[in-house]
Amino acid sequence: MPVYAVNMTHPAASCPIFNDEVKKRYREGVARREELAKKYKIRVLTACVAVLEHVIFYVVEAPSQSAVEGYFTEIGFAFYNNVAIREVQLLEEAWKVYGIT
Repeated sequence: MPVYAVNMTHPAASCPIFNDEVKKRYREGVARREELAKKYKIRVLTACVAVLEHVIFYVVEAPSQSAVEGYFTEIGFAFYNNVAIREVQLLEEAWKVYGIT
C-alpha cells in the first residue's frame, strides 16, 4: 500500500493548546480517529509533533491521496492546519529498489 508523509503547520493562535474552539473541535475529531481510519483504510505508522514550532508530522499507509485528505479533513486537522501530503517510500524499500542494500 502507498505510504504518505503528512506535514501540518498552524499559527500559535490556531493551536489547540491556546485556542479553546480549536481544542473542542480537535477533541471531537480525534475521538473518531479509529473509526475514520477504518473508513478510509488508513494505517498510521507514526505521528510526531514539535509543540513550540506548531508542526505535526504523520506517516501513514493509505490506498490513495484522496483517502489521506478525507481522513485528515474528517478528524479535524485540516480545520486549523496547512496540510502538505506527499507520497513517499520507506527508506529501506527505496534502498532495495535502487540496489543500495
